[in-house]
Amino acid sequence: MYTLMIADDEQLERQALRYIIEKKCPDIRIVAETGDGTSAIQLADSEKPDIILMDIRMPEVNGLEAALKIRRLLPEVMIIMLTAFDEFSYAKQALSAGAVEYLLKPLRPADLLQTLEAVSTKVGQYKHKQKQEAKLRKNLEEAMPFIQMSFVYDLISGNISDMAHFQERANFLGMKADPGVVLVADIDNFKQITRDGGESKKQIVKQQVFRHICGQLGPEALVTPFGGDNIIILLGCGESSDQAETTQQVREIAGKLQTGTLRALGISITIGIGRYYREPLEIHKSYLDAVSVLRQRCYVSDTHVMHIEDIGHLNPLPIHYPFHYERDLLDKVRCGERKQAKEALRQLLDEIFTSQVRMETVKAYVLELLIVLSRAAVEGGANLEQLTLLNFNAINHLVDCVRQDEIHQWVLEALDRFMDNMLHNRDSMNARVINKASDYIVKNCHKNLSLEEVAHTVHLSPFYFSRLFKAEKGTNFVEFLTKARIERAKRMLTNPDQTIARIALECGYQDASYFCRVFRQEVSVTPNQYRAASRKSQVE
Repeated sequence: MYTLMIADDEQLERQALRYIIEKKCPDIRIVAETGDGTSAIQLADSEKPDIILMDIRMPEVNGLEAALKIRRLLPEVMIIMLTAFDEFSYAKQALSAGAVEYLLKPLRPADLLQTLEAVSTKVGQYKHKQKQEAKLRKNLEEAMPFIQMSFVYDLISGNISDMAHFQERANFLGMKADPGVVLVADIDNFKQITRDGGESKKQIVKQQVFRHICGQLGPEALVTPFGGDNIIILLGCGESSDQAETTQQVREIAGKLQTGTLRALGISITIGIGRYYREPLEIHKSYLDAVSVLRQRCYVSDTHVMHIEDIGHLNPLPIHYPFHYERDLLDKVRCGERKQAKEALRQLLDEIFTSQVRMETVKAYVLELLIVLSRAAVEGGANLEQLTLLNFNAINHLVDCVRQDEIHQWVLEALDRFMDNMLHNRDSMNARVINKASDYIVKNCHKNLSLEEVAHTVHLSPFYFSRLFKAEKGTNFVEFLTKARIERAKRMLTNPDQTIARIALECGYQDASYFCRVFRQEVSVTPNQYRAASRKSQVE
């Protein structure tokens, strides 16, 4: 539906225009009409019509002057100028005043309708473009936290090596200063304070800490949640060249973040601070510093703000932890690929050992690796209680390891135990898990279900759930969801009071025509044909 205003000083002319438009143009609604240029400007500003029919000759302010002023108020309005034949010289002026078309008086209805159709098409195209742009802006706003997280992850992983690439992404995010130092905030006793609230409690606590940090820092900082209970802060340090002065400033900032609002909420955080690096492309080194501080906090006094320089016994060149090997290893464990998992583990350990850090640091990394490996095994089907006991026994053996080959062998044996347990428990668990997921899909097929949501309900990663579902059901998630929706539709079609549009909505389809296409593909008949056949069988 498009809106239109008529501006013509002849009342009979306005009545004629209204009659033709209301009778022949059902998609156009007349929202205002006037006989002078001054009120035309005022009405255009208040009603904001899509189209204006504007007579050139009007009292006080003529149509050309009114068009110019209206175009300044409504740049996208479509103005059609009306002019008598002996005023044809005004046509060129009308176009320069912003008119998209002009019509000669006396008007022929056919010419008016043809012009309105063409202009309505332009208005429709513009509205569609506006709608698409608004949708893109909304999608971008919703995706911005993930874009920022991706940028931070690439920075701290050392994946950005080109300064122009860095500047492009930083400018897109609106960063006010190049980051020079990384702070990692760790929520103290996170598991204990969120133990009784489940995942929602964890997210609430993390959001409280995130908002507190963002509220304390200015636009020169980039803050993003990361991992289980960590929040990463990339801090800009301006043009400071004094390392000691910068370190002191950052310590003071971290001290302010650690106090205040959080204490009132019963939450405390520990902040690890990395070294200051003038080149933003070296910021990943500062992140590794900060992480190393947090991992070694048991060696320092009871403090909640620690700088890398506070840990004197750490290797001055911190290990560049091979996250890519770890991700590959965890994927292989979840999928039960023992040989490939061992190869990924070998590559990861080789990377750690070649860093030449102290043995205590190596043990700290390996102990952390044991934990994430056990989580991956549980996701792959292992028994959590049995793995907890295995972990407890394995940790005692790790203390006695003094050489790299002993640690290597210790991790390999732990991996074998995890894989054995996982594969032993997987078959029976898989059937239960997929049956539970299938029931959930059938009960909720009328909603906008996603694979990620269903995987979350059975506590599996989307990637592993997708593979497992296909193996157990012989069909993929989308196909199964479609069949569940079609079966629901079949049941509803037996009720003659339910419209096709209503059934489509109740089965998870916003577009009734799309629902009909899917139904026909699955059942080989249209919904109406299926309903008719069902009625006939009931009568017989």
